[in-house]
Amino acid sequence: MEHFAVVQSIIRAGLAGNREALDKQVLRLRERLETTGQHKEAATLERLLAAARDTQDMAPSRVEISRARVVGEVLDTGVNAPIDKETGARLCTIDFPTRNGGSPVYSPRVLEAVDGLLGEWTNEAALQAVDVSPTRSLLIYGPPGSGKTLTAHHIAARLGLPLITARIDGLISSFLGTTARNIANLFDFANRYACVLLLDEFDALAKVRDDPQEVGEIKRVVNTLLQNLDLRRGVGITIAITNHDRLLDPAVWRRFEVHLQLGEPDESARETLIARFLRPIEAPASTRRVFSYCLAGRTGADIERLCTSVKRTLALSGEAHDGPGLFHALSSVLARTPHHDHMPARILAADQEAFVSLIANDGAFSLKQIEIGEATGYGQSRVSDLKKAKRHLSLMEVSHAQ
Repeated sequence: MEHFAVVQSIIRAGLAGNREALDKQVLRLRERLETTGQHKEAATLERLLAAARDTQDMAPSRVEISRARVVGEVLDTGVNAPIDKETGARLCTIDFPTRNGGSPVYSPRVLEAVDGLLGEWTNEAALQAVDVSPTRSLLIYGPPGSGKTLTAHHIAARLGLPLITARIDGLISSFLGTTARNIANLFDFANRYACVLLLDEFDALAKVRDDPQEVGEIKRVVNTLLQNLDLRRGVGITIAITNHDRLLDPAVWRRFEVHLQLGEPDESARETLIARFLRPIEAPASTRRVFSYCLAGRTGADIERLCTSVKRTLALSGEAHDGPGLFHALSSVLARTPHHDHMPARILAADQEAFVSLIANDGAFSLKQIEIGEATGYGQSRVSDLKKAKRHLSLMEVSHAQ
């Protein structure tokens, strides 16, 4: 077969996942085709290369990891997770995250931190020049629903690695000595493969070790966990997540190179999340602003849940899928919720016109009266009347009295 040596080199580079070598060998084959007068075939190869470059430029970047730094066998779908020998329960789950669902929405501070961590793996040579390695351990903490698990999946997807997830409370056994053995078996399994290890509910064991309520067995288990974290440092990437960072022993904090705090999304992030979660309904900018104003202090999970309820309510209401329809649906959803800590949400749940009065009088709410009308369905003259009446003040006084 003509050009078989080059074809063989292309196959070898493709199987090895070496994109640079693959491109080089394809160009080599194209040149040989040109030399032998096979211009049509050479042009086809050139189009394939151009399309591949365009796809690579448009697709979210995937971090290329040095196999010298992340060692282990390839973990595929045929591999079974280890089990608790006493109960038969699986000690972990195995996922293969992709970026099809889009990137998480972060505040600028968190985005910079996450991108910085991932950037370390693309600039390994610069780190080696100062005798350091990319970050291998990350502790993520924050309230429920703030995106901790989503962030772990995002990092694994960007690194192109499978994700092994273990709930620490699921490793605990009533049988003496089994918990420590479960932890050891989990780490042995994770250390065998090139992967990201995610330790969920990390505070279940890693508590302050001098707590008088803790028994000796739990203290030994904590020590086993810390020892395995130390051993894994030179093998793979570990992420731990917790809702209760104050329960963690200082010795646990020291095992993680980077600590990342996630909280409620800021205004810009809220509006981005609202637009994402309301799809396929295209919410106008003024409507997203109203939603964001009402949902300040909510986590990403809270916002997703409320937006889903709004879409259900709107679908069954028969109203148009526009700004006013979304506004009325949000009011209905909030009215069915028993308690609201946030004043704007509380007012909208009780009285839509009082809410319009509130936002029309709030200097920090950056919408003109015509935009408020677009978002709520009230005419500009009615918005002006409600602004003058300051109808919201009576509801605020009642709330403060309670």
